[in-house]
Amino acid sequence: MRFPLYLLALLGPLAARPAAAQTTAADPLRPAALPPPAGPLHEFDAERRRLDQRGLLVLGGWAAGNLLVGGIATGQTDGSAHYFHQMNLGWGAVNLALAGAGLLDARRAARAPGAPTNRPGAVRAQLRTENLYLFNAGLDVAYLATGAYFLEKSRNPATDNPNRWRGYGQSLLLQGGFLLLFDGFQFATHHRHGQALYPLLSRVRLGPGAVAVVLPLR
Repeated sequence: MRFPLYLLALLGPLAARPAAAQTTAADPLRPAALPPPAGPLHEFDAERRRLDQRGLLVLGGWAAGNLLVGGIATGQTDGSAHYFHQMNLGWGAVNLALAGAGLLDARRAARAPGAPTNRPGAVRAQLRTENLYLFNAGLDVAYLATGAYFLEKSRNPATDNPNRWRGYGQSLLLQGGFLLLFDGFQFATHHRHGQALYPLLSRVRLGPGAVAVVLPLR
């Protein structure tokens, strides 16, 4: 969840350990460890994790770009541009930390035999992923609204340091806009991938004043 860390990134300018390897003698009476079973559900879960990792790489690339540009430009600009790059620098640090932690968790999960073994479990994991991106998209809209409020506040003659409010507002609009596109794309991609789990819902068609279920003839 991005909200607590993003809140710190917003307010700041304003105010598994690997286990040690052990070698043991093989027990001839103990059966060899079996690899995780292969099947449609495991393939589906592996693809879901791949989509998440691809998204985290995109987020990490965006964060690295913000760190690079913001780190250079913050010391070479003044006025609202200085605060714009300063806020982008903070968001880049937060996003990079989240992307890195997410990739580490994804790699650990890929090595562990924890994929769902039944359809209800796979559906719950899929819906949890989709709902997370929807929740994040709601936060992104809040970031955009906050950025618009900061810009409006910077136009008030009585505002203290209007350049700061303008720069921060522009940064929030940029970051919130990118994240809204990112979370929306991730949700759409996962939702399309998840149609295989609930074929009945994938055959529902909505029309003006009617709901139809399309059934294949063969």
